[in-house]
Amino acid sequence: MIIKRVLILILIYATLIFIFSGIILSFYYLYIFHHGSIADDVFSVLFWIANLFFAVQSLSLLLAFRRSMNYYSETKELNYLGATGQVAVLVPVYNEDINMVRKNLMAILNNTKYNANIYVLDDSTDGSFEKNLEFYKKINVRYIHRKNRNGYKAGALNNAIRMTNEEYIAVIDIDQMPAPDFIKVVSSLLDKHHDAGFVQVPQYYANTDSCALAYMADGQQFIFYDILMEGKSIAGTVFSCGTNIVYRRRALESVNGFDEENLVEDIATSINLIKNGWTGYYYNEKLVFGRAPVTMEGYINQQWRWARGSLSLIPKIFKNIIMNKNTKISQKIDWTATSIWYLFGWFYLIFLLAPALSLLGIYVLSFNYVGYIIIWMPYSIFSILAFSILQLQKGAPKRYIFLNMAANIIMFPLSINATISTVMHKKRPFTTARTGGVLPWIRFWPQFAFMILLFTSGILLIIRGDLFNYITAFWAFLEFTFFIPIFFINRAPRISNIDKPVFIEY
Repeated sequence: MIIKRVLILILIYATLIFIFSGIILSFYYLYIFHHGSIADDVFSVLFWIANLFFAVQSLSLLLAFRRSMNYYSETKELNYLGATGQVAVLVPVYNEDINMVRKNLMAILNNTKYNANIYVLDDSTDGSFEKNLEFYKKINVRYIHRKNRNGYKAGALNNAIRMTNEEYIAVIDIDQMPAPDFIKVVSSLLDKHHDAGFVQVPQYYANTDSCALAYMADGQQFIFYDILMEGKSIAGTVFSCGTNIVYRRRALESVNGFDEENLVEDIATSINLIKNGWTGYYYNEKLVFGRAPVTMEGYINQQWRWARGSLSLIPKIFKNIIMNKNTKISQKIDWTATSIWYLFGWFYLIFLLAPALSLLGIYVLSFNYVGYIIIWMPYSIFSILAFSILQLQKGAPKRYIFLNMAANIIMFPLSINATISTVMHKKRPFTTARTGGVLPWIRFWPQFAFMILLFTSGILLIIRGDLFNYITAFWAFLEFTFFIPIFFINRAPRISNIDKPVFIEY
């Protein structure tokens, strides 16, 4: 075990050394031995800015992994402590499938009885509220229906807070099913940690048997919940994920409730709480099970909402956290990586264009053979190895490694679109991850265009010959393979075991 940890640490620090060595070498060639064209200069700067972006992300991930392995404690002994505070369980609903609402609401009702009162916040506008009303009355659950949707989900939550008085506020989305001890365990943590504004638990997708898309989405969740969030828990940079969470009422009231100005009210509210001196805790235990998006339209809706909301929070995060003199360096790194992550599409675009640009004679200036072999090749190899090993070390299936890399490359146009929408202050109607279906293939024209470009560039580079072109062709074909899953994830889903009929008479 000690040898394994030492090797992992060596891998982490070697990766960081190669990243920053490559950046320094590039600018050394650019400004000391200036010998390229203007196109070379521009591309070199963009290329290493992209590398700097991924260096920040890698640093955050690797440090989170180190904290997770060495310092994170699940504090499982607290499972057996009796919680004393009453909990208001808020269940937001908006234009959802009626059968799913009823099935999940029964699970929530049966599994959150401990010191809890359940409130269904049904803002539906498609007639489903009227259809569910008799069911709500039949199972004797409290419900709140608004005729306007001011503030969207955050507005519904704030409205419910004003109408309740329990000490703790739990938020469980209607597509989630909690375990019987969810409320007891999480509220006991709030009882113990008086500085805690909220306690977040992970979301585990239980419908990965329905389609390849759900499986890929679960792989993305693994990195976030099993590595990043554990590390954030040690660094003190945990933020709310919107569901499967219990807040302290006093903490929410200190910031005037949930932030209604942002699409990702969870992160925005977390920033307000942190600014006011509250701390977030993360408890990594399977206490809630949910549903991954099963259609590309639903998945894109979810990812676009997260991207658009997160990007709009960049100024707020920098002003209130990163530029705050009381924020530690490790926390600044974490929050910087978090705030800028959804810019990833622009930087993948630079890497995707590199093989074709090399055919046009446009190169990164530091890429002579010496720089390529000493810096770039080791950096690339160490980065991929580190990314793979840390996931395997945490118990991820091997397929997650490929799918996690593929998911980001496939979604690069969405990142670019969300960035432009943020800058232009464009809005679009709110939709959930459970809407839509299979998309027309024409919607993926950017991905198909780059598949053709990468494959063609790879062939032409091989025909040209020499070692540099062969290596560049290899990267072109590797990037090409990351687009292949798109043919499998845009398909109609099967019925998951979690969604098969149960013996409930409504």
